[in-house]
Amino acid sequence: MAESERATTRESYAFACLSCGYSWEQRFEVELRTGPEGERLVRYLVGGRPVPSPLTHPSCPNCGGHRVRVLPAGTVDAVRRGPGSGAP
Repeated sequence: MAESERATTRESYAFACLSCGYSWEQRFEVELRTGPEGERLVRYLVGGRPVPSPLTHPSCPNCGGHRVRVLPAGTVDAVRRGPGSGAP
């Protein structure tokens, strides 16, 4: 990827706060590009606005806690549907 080239992908994650029990899912646009010295640059966006990486230091929007577990997308919805709902 040349310095001026950019690639954008979408990633979704589920989160569970181990402090207050709040759980949520979030979709991110991930912008990948190559910096001036060939380094790989990654930028996460939500609604077009840059946000910190959800993988390095997530924080709970409910309590502000940082004891947050990152899970595969769909995990929160599957738990909310519960057993017997036909969810995988």
